[in-house]
Formats: sequence, C-alpha cells, structure tokens
Amino acid sequence: MYHRPSPVPDGPDPGHEALAGPPRGALERDRQLLRRWRAGDQDAGLELLDHYAALERVVAFRLGVRSAQALLDLHQDLVLRMLARLPTLAEEIETSFAGWLSWQVRDLARKHHRPAKAPARALGLQREPEGMDPAEGAMAWEAISLCRERLPPREREVFELRYLEGLSLQEVADRLASNANAVAQSVFRLVRRMRACLSVQGFDLRGREA
Repeated sequence: MYHRPSPVPDGPDPGHEALAGPPRGALERDRQLLRRWRAGDQDAGLELLDHYAALERVVAFRLGVRSAQALLDLHQDLVLRMLARLPTLAEEIETSFAGWLSWQVRDLARKHHRPAKAPARALGLQREPEGMDPAEGAMAWEAISLCRERLPPREREVFELRYLEGLSLQEVADRLASNANAVAQSVFRLVRRMRACLSVQGFDLRGREA
C-alpha cells in the first residue's frame, strides 16, 4: 500500500536538515495534497508521505524507535491514523503539517517503543500519563494535545521543538533564528498557558499558581 520507511542510521542527529522550518506556502501545498488525497488521489497521499518521510524517521529515531520493523509498524499506524482523520484533516491543521505529523509520531512512538518523555513534569501533572490507568492516561494525552492546539503559533512551535523533539533551549533558538533568552521566555509563557488550560479541565497540578 505505502512505501516502507528506510532505517535511520546510527548517530545523534540524523537528517537534521529535514526538520528545518517549512518554506513559505508549504501549509497551503500540504492542504491541497490532503484534499486531493481525500478526493481519492492516492498519488497525492504518497507525495505527502514521501515529502515528510525524513522528518518522520528523525522524530521516531530521537524517541528511540530505530529498528526497521519498529519504524515500519509506526509508519503503518501513522498512515491509518491519517486515513481516519482525512475527511477533516486539511481544515484542522492551522500552522504546519510537519508539526501535526511530529506530534502523531511522538504519540505512536510511546506505544511502539517506550513512553516518550512527556512535558507532564514541566506542566505540573501529578503523574506522567504512562503512569496512569489507560483511560486516565488517554484523557491526559488528549488534554495536553488540546491545550497545545490553543497556544499561539510561535509558542506552539517552541512547545513542539522543546517537548516533542527534546531540543535544548539553545537548539530551539538556533532552529528559530532566535536566542536562548527569548526561547526561555516563550517556554515560561507557554507553560503558564498550558497549566491554566489543564487546570480548567480539572487536572490537579503540582505547585499550582494563584
């Protein structure tokens, strides 16, 4: 059905260039491909998947998914998830398809390999979602995802780079052509927004701010 992703070579940062910011017009291009795929154009789906294959592998690699079989299993589940969301996916994505795809790979990685390092501690959740019972953990992941979508675009990008890809403040700054101080301030703001959002949804947070 869909191509098998190539194994990622050993190394600390394979395909780093694949994670560079999308060019201008990338969002509309990806939306058009999603709409064509939704209309039955399978080649559009393959083109989209091929374009982001390196990103998919790099994110999976950084989260510990490295064997050929594990990569294949994750890829197939990612395609199935995309197909399930295809009727509305083009309209759901607000900033970039790359960000959405990275988040999905992260979610699948924790199921295929090991719990990925979640932002739960920074956000003040009492326990990591993986330490909760399945229903409670699923609710926590859904809440984190919902609150993430409510962040301003720039803070959402910082959130993804810092907590999804696990980059340091300086690495995030380099990626965004910014500086570590500005990134640290963005992290502070986005964590406060996420904590407020989670609190409204009824989560008991450590060290809750007044």
